[in-house]
Amino acid sequence: MTGNLTERDVTRVRRLGMTPMSTAEGLALFDAGLATGSAVVVPINLDTAALRTQGMLPPLLRGLIPTAPTGTRAGGRTGTAVGVPHLPERLSGLSDKERLEALLDLVRTQAATVLGHDSAASVGAERGFLKVGMDSLTGVELRNRLALATGLRLPATLIFDHPTPLDLARYLRGALAPAPAAGATSALDELARFEEALTNVGADEGERAKVGRRLRELAARFGEFGTTDSAASLETASAEELFQILDEAQ
Repeated sequence: MTGNLTERDVTRVRRLGMTPMSTAEGLALFDAGLATGSAVVVPINLDTAALRTQGMLPPLLRGLIPTAPTGTRAGGRTGTAVGVPHLPERLSGLSDKERLEALLDLVRTQAATVLGHDSAASVGAERGFLKVGMDSLTGVELRNRLALATGLRLPATLIFDHPTPLDLARYLRGALAPAPAAGATSALDELARFEEALTNVGADEGERAKVGRRLRELAARFGEFGTTDSAASLETASAEELFQILDEAQ
């Protein structure tokens, strides 16, 4: 039954914690199983060290591989894992762009490993998983590896729901670091919106004077002007001069 397995297939089986056996070994274990009188026996060679790297273990194997339970993160995670992932903690100190880059690197690296490639460079960010040779079995293995790394409970259809490494990285970013809730926008973001609104102020001198006066009041309330000369300039500047200062700052 295994005569048509390629070297890549054997490597994948080894990664999953099973080691090949010869025909003689298989037949000997078959005879031994019959002699036990047990209703269900499994003739298999297990690599316990490799199994420990799988994270989530099937219930039948949990008694063979000592593990410790882990908590459930956003997205949910149940079962037994062999280690606590540190990726979410590392991502917490990164910008949104840096998080996406880190997760894309993770996805490409794990996909390359599953496919038997030496480098993540062989897995293009926007090239489909199916086009680089991944199938349902390798897709599940990739899911398992990413679940262990992120602490998320991920669906078996992961590579079909998110068909490229970039799509998948974006999905993971959203699951690990959800977008800020409404009302949680930073002051700088609000200032950017305010600055954009100022560019739409019309040419009416009365309106511009009111806006300029309000800007000076806000600047005075905030209490940080830079140098004394800068403070004096803001305090005495006309509405037109304030708009000019804003234009020069862009």
